[in-house]
Amino acid sequence: MRKNIIAAVVLFAVIFSFAGVLTSCSPNQGPPAMSIEFNGRTTSFSTNIYGYFLSYSKTRDLIGIANMFAPPGNEVQAQQVPQFLAMLPPDFWSNELYETIEAQAQSFMAQMLAIVAFCREHNLTLSSERLNAIDEYINLIRTEVFGRNRAQFDATLARFGINEGIFREIRRIEHMTGLVSNFLFDPVNGKHSIDYEDIWFVYENTFARFNHILLTTSVPIGDGEFEELPSDELAEVRELAQDLYNRISASGNDAELFAELIQNYSDDISFPPEGVTISEQSGLQAILTDTLFDMEIGDVRIVEADWGIHIMKRYELLPPDQVPDISSPGNTIANTLTTTFRAIILNQELAPFLENVTIHEEEVRNIRARTSDTMFDIWGWLSIR
Repeated sequence: MRKNIIAAVVLFAVIFSFAGVLTSCSPNQGPPAMSIEFNGRTTSFSTNIYGYFLSYSKTRDLIGIANMFAPPGNEVQAQQVPQFLAMLPPDFWSNELYETIEAQAQSFMAQMLAIVAFCREHNLTLSSERLNAIDEYINLIRTEVFGRNRAQFDATLARFGINEGIFREIRRIEHMTGLVSNFLFDPVNGKHSIDYEDIWFVYENTFARFNHILLTTSVPIGDGEFEELPSDELAEVRELAQDLYNRISASGNDAELFAELIQNYSDDISFPPEGVTISEQSGLQAILTDTLFDMEIGDVRIVEADWGIHIMKRYELLPPDQVPDISSPGNTIANTLTTTFRAIILNQELAPFLENVTIHEEEVRNIRARTSDTMFDIWGWLSIR
């Protein structure tokens, strides 16, 4: 069982994030773009809803692309994205990029349809308080964004092929997903519990903590390029690295000596004194990752990689609820693993429903990401709560 959990954690490098579920019943909607039949019940999502989520997927991906080119530490605001995208070379854009966006939107809608069927099977319905919150949300947008100007509000929605009734359905997504989450993971009455021992098991088998002494062997020359040191200087660095490694080995890999040598010799001052905790998917150079996960706790190894020589020491793991996940700022590793487990369980629960989803290819064929509108100007008010 636990081996299966580890395999699933590795396989789910990209975890679906569900905004929720809705049913396509508002007036003025187009033909079905996607439908699900389960236990004699059929639910469809219209081409209007598909077009909306296609625009959403396109905008989200373009914001992500813009942030790839933004200065480090300066997240691009949605309204700034067009000017960043204009800086990209013309050959950056391809049909493959837009086909990926379309596949994401269709996958997202399939997940939502599966959640619709799941809610019906388990009699999960929104409370009147939740439905009232949706009304308050839309009224807040009109007041704060459009100054109660209904014509401007309707014109903005029309850019994405929807009206207020369809938008109201779409906003039920988040709330209904909460129903599924509570049904599955409520600490008292939930169908599934996530055992802290299972988190520890995966953590111990897929993470490692280390620190290192880095002696650089290359220098930056601009534009992200590096140049190796002259041969005589490179020989000196290699000799120093071997000397430090020999001193550490002779001391029995003494922790205090290793910490002292880091302070006196390492060219990397970014690591905290306790080192960093990573998984095999953390993006460290392959030779360093392979070496680290081949080491026993307390071992020290010397490894020459791109741009430098690393003298690495592996430490015992700290408890996962005390260790930040460097890939998910603000989260501990325990929180990230809990989210991962929940995504795996959710996908397992939805699998029988997803098998019954049908994409109406003839209807979605003419709704393309390349020509879909973007939501840069409304991204802020979409997140109003």
